[in-house]
Amino acid sequence: MKKLVLYALVASVALSSCQKFIDVNTNPNTATVTRANFVFANALQTSARTMAGGIHITGGSWDGYYAHSTSFTGGGEEKTYVFSNNSFNYFDPIYDNLNDYQYVLSHADADGYGYLKGPCMIMQVMMWQKLVDIYGNVPYTQALQGTAFITPKYDDAATIYQSLVAQLTTAVNTINAATFPANEPSDFVFNANKTRWKQLANTLKLRLMVRRSNVAGYNATADAASISGDGFIDAIVLLNPGYTKTVNKLNPYYRNYGFDENDAPTGDFRKMQQPIIDWLKASNDIFRLSRIASAKGDPNNDLFSQNPSDYFAAPLGGAGSPYLSSNVSAMGRMQIKKGDATRPFILMTDAESYFLQAEARQRGWIAGSAQAAYEEGVRRDFNVVANTFGSSFTATVADANAAANTYLTSGVANADWNASPDKLKAIWVQKWIALCNIDGSEAWAEYRRTTSPTNTNGNLPPGYTAHTVAASGPEPVRLFYPLREENVNGANVPQGINVFTSRIFWDIN
Repeated sequence: MKKLVLYALVASVALSSCQKFIDVNTNPNTATVTRANFVFANALQTSARTMAGGIHITGGSWDGYYAHSTSFTGGGEEKTYVFSNNSFNYFDPIYDNLNDYQYVLSHADADGYGYLKGPCMIMQVMMWQKLVDIYGNVPYTQALQGTAFITPKYDDAATIYQSLVAQLTTAVNTINAATFPANEPSDFVFNANKTRWKQLANTLKLRLMVRRSNVAGYNATADAASISGDGFIDAIVLLNPGYTKTVNKLNPYYRNYGFDENDAPTGDFRKMQQPIIDWLKASNDIFRLSRIASAKGDPNNDLFSQNPSDYFAAPLGGAGSPYLSSNVSAMGRMQIKKGDATRPFILMTDAESYFLQAEARQRGWIAGSAQAAYEEGVRRDFNVVANTFGSSFTATVADANAAANTYLTSGVANADWNASPDKLKAIWVQKWIALCNIDGSEAWAEYRRTTSPTNTNGNLPPGYTAHTVAASGPEPVRLFYPLREENVNGANVPQGINVFTSRIFWDIN
């Protein structure tokens, strides 16, 4: 969406000027009516497009998933760590999305869709957290208020985090008080299922808690006590607006990193980086290796090799003939299979939910066995990579669980719970694997929080290839505020930002 001034567009004008997945009006240039449920549907799809866009590949490049070789195109700024305030503007798209949800919050009651307010609050929290995790202090209390604050002040990131916890509590209370219909076509995440929305709220609250685990003085007791009794996400969260194999209506992940509506490659496939592939090989995790990555020289993801030597990854920015595009494994069939363009978008996995529960249990914040949650998280991730929830599955649920159980009793540290001396590190490593090809921005935040997987150089488990072969200097810990923001709100933009040393408040390393 193209903003005229920062966060100052009237929502109806903003929506009519934006190319969305579902058309709100017959003619977008002559808007007649914009109902809250239409805007909610658009906002959900915009969240998916945002999560599957550059924010995913930048984060995924800097946490060991995706490589950018000088032998194939793309990723120049990611692979060199040389970028500016004119690079990686994820600031505006997230605010655009937040503004859409705010429109629904402001109009839902009048339009007869008051039950969408709780889900809107929850989705806003998901996007606010991504914004803070990338930029730190951002406009919050004066944001999303139309023309009331054309140059909004910046709020403290830690304070925003705590406010998001409170917003999730309010969202659950709002859902409890609302009467939901039997179904709601605009809610193509949970179809107006109150319990599932509340479980997502609880799971996001765990994200906010876990991210602050290293912050001095943070006491999770009150936040843990505010978790509702509805439980946590226990099934993969899918966003399914009815993708079709037509222009602008494909699954955005498939479209960005795979093929277009005519099955033509959308560009050189994003290639896998050594850290994730080396770890999967070293731990003899062939089940996930063969699904997270494609076999080298397999542009259509048709092959399904069980031979580890058929999978080859590049270091970040690796140069020369060994790293020609044809030699390097691309993203695998867990997400991209030529022709399979209409899968639901994965908003959040149940695997991540169980790893969050495992860490919260291990820290004594919530009741239950950390080992049980950890092992269930691994099983769920084996199901995710096998696409057991979709029509193009590569293993049955029973087969995926059997492979996971073998892995969990392998005797390999950070795979087998009983063989792992550092239980938190085991959780972090498995969550890192589980976020691969799902949510690169979340994985990058976790990498900064935990520095895991790590070795003595701060990058990986002992014996695995270093993260930054071609790039020089320290790794980025955040992004610059975008140049456009400095141009329109320069008096409030924090100054003196160093992307290598100005850490987000929870990044205590």
